[in-house]
This record gives sequence, structure tokens and C-alpha cells, in this order.
Amino acid sequence: MAESICRSALPQVLPDIPSRDNFEVDGWIEQGTGQDSRFYDYFFIDPGLLCIVLGQTPGGGVAEALYMVVAQTTIRSRLRQGRSLEETMADVNAQLYDLGNQYCLNALVATLGTADGRFTYVNAGQQQPLLMRNEDRYEWLDAPVYAPLGMNQNVSYRSMELRFKQGDRIFLHTAGLAALEDRDGTAYGDHQLRADLNISRSKNLSGEELLQFVSDQALAYCEDSSSNAGFALLTLLFCKGDKELAHCDVPARPEYASEVACFLKKQFEDNGIDKRHYAREAVVVDEVFALCCRCAEPDTHVMVECGVAPDAQMVNIRVTAVLGGVDPMEAGDVGSAANAVQFIRSNADYITFKPGTERDTITIVCFLS
Repeated sequence: MAESICRSALPQVLPDIPSRDNFEVDGWIEQGTGQDSRFYDYFFIDPGLLCIVLGQTPGGGVAEALYMVVAQTTIRSRLRQGRSLEETMADVNAQLYDLGNQYCLNALVATLGTADGRFTYVNAGQQQPLLMRNEDRYEWLDAPVYAPLGMNQNVSYRSMELRFKQGDRIFLHTAGLAALEDRDGTAYGDHQLRADLNISRSKNLSGEELLQFVSDQALAYCEDSSSNAGFALLTLLFCKGDKELAHCDVPARPEYASEVACFLKKQFEDNGIDKRHYAREAVVVDEVFALCCRCAEPDTHVMVECGVAPDAQMVNIRVTAVLGGVDPMEAGDVGSAANAVQFIRSNADYITFKPGTERDTITIVCFLS
């Protein structure tokens, strides 16, 4: 019965409104031995403001599951009444404390402005999140963790604010994931979680596939299945670009060159750059993309980022791919590849190659005449 109650707390499909294209959100529940009641939630407060919640109540009985649902419902209600995130956390804490402080809710509650990427959150007893900035490495967020909801009568909650850009992804998890141990007693959260998330970056996984991957890696790390108390995961990807900086991510195959070309065309047009000024840059990127497709490892992606200076006089293009540390500008020394390299070097004002741990990066700078 407790498990059924917990399942009922999981969110419905979000409505298909225009702001829905600006983000991707996915959750995951690993039941384990069911020693805790846990849930993830996401819902619109209004068409431009999304709320995400990851929560856990110690104890897997019916009473704990009902307590968890009351907390979830109260969070939703207060936010939809127009209360701020800090006011909501204080209200929910007071209401849960009045129910009796033998229970509590460890929760991270956050809101996302879907138009500007403004991400605000309060961490009440939950695990620290990990943040990946635009295909960079995952890093732990260093922010205050306040008392769980309902534990103490008076708690002053303060929110933290981040500004998401296109490609930023945040990963949330409950304590059950971090606590899984290997045969030596080393916790997964301390030793392997961040490493596995960084490995996932080269696999081009969807949000759901990412959570499945982390769950599988964690369960493989823990050799004693009886110690798996269960956990909840949630990931949020911000997809909305802006006219100064945006990117596209496509499979490393020549037939996707047209998608890259369309992306560049839109980026230049959005920044008010006349077509005659960017034709050269478009051809340069097309040639670089073709070289990367020749050198990229099978079943990987190429990401093309395009940044335009505020005065629209310079374009900075970054091409990221899994190239095994091989500079495609150096590898292309015969035939058509050699001609492509010569064209790129003749028409780019600056070009550099930087090998990376998982991905390699080519940076191209062009001054618009």
C-alpha cells in the first residue's frame, strides 16, 4: 500500500504549451527494499514558471508515505497561490511540524523561469546537486543545506539562484543513491557518481537514458543488493538558446551538415548579420564539420556553438566532438581533405585545436568584413 501511495505522487505529463520546448525534465524511481518513501515532481506554476521537487521521507510505511503526499500537495498549493519559494518552504515546514515532528521531508524545491533560465532553489535536507554547464564536466554545487521540512518549528530558509544557458543540465538524487557501497564500504556518491555522470556526456543520452545509466552503474557498483534501500533521481536540461550564444548537437555523419547550416543561418539572422557577410563563415564551418565526421568515433555527436560579439563584428564558433585527441586539421593531408584544410586556414582569422578527456574542441574566430 505504501508503494502504491508513492507511485500516486509521481507527476503527470506536462501540458504541451510553447514554453515546454525550452527544457527537458525526467525522473526515476528505484524501489529497492523500500526503506524510504520518495518521489519526484514537476509542474507548471504558470506557463512561464516550472517547479521541480525531489523529496524523501525516512521510513517506508503507510504513515510515512501519506506524510510525504501531504507535503507534496502543500508545496504545490502554496506555490500556485503565488507564495515565493522561501515563503512556501516556511509555510510547509510549519504545517508539517504541526502534524508531529516524528517525521520529516528531505526536499529540494526549485523553480525555473523557462524564458530566461533563472533557476532558484532551496535545499532542505536533500543531497547536493551536480551541475553540467553546456557540455562541460559535472561539478557539485556548493550551497547551504537547511533542516528537513517538519523537523524544527522555526527555520529560516534562503534560496540560491543560478542562471541557466542552453545546454546546462542539473542532476538531483536522494541519499539512497549516494549511500550505496562497494565491497570495501566506499560510498558510490563519494567515489563514483560524478565520474559516471561525466562518462555519460560522451554517450549523447536523453534525460531518461541518463537516469537509467546512472541507476545501472550504481547498482553494479553495489555488490550487496540487500543494501539498496532505493532512491529517486531527477534531471533538468535547459534547451532555450539566446541570440548571442546558441548551439546545435547532431550525429557525426555528413548527412546532418544541412542541420548545422540551418542553425548557423538562423543564428546570424537573429543577430542582424547580412547574408553576404557570413557566407564565408558558413562554408568554413561546413568544411570543419565534414572533417570531424571523418575522424569522429562511431555513434557519437558533434556539437557546434556559435557566439556573436555584441557589435556583430566577430563570430566565435566552437566545434566539439569525440575525436580521440586527433586534430582533424592535421589528419586531413591528402586529396579533398587537404583542400578543405587549406580553405579553412585561409579563411578563418584564428583556429585552434584542444584535446579533452572525453571530447575535443576546435575553436574558430572570424572577423566579419
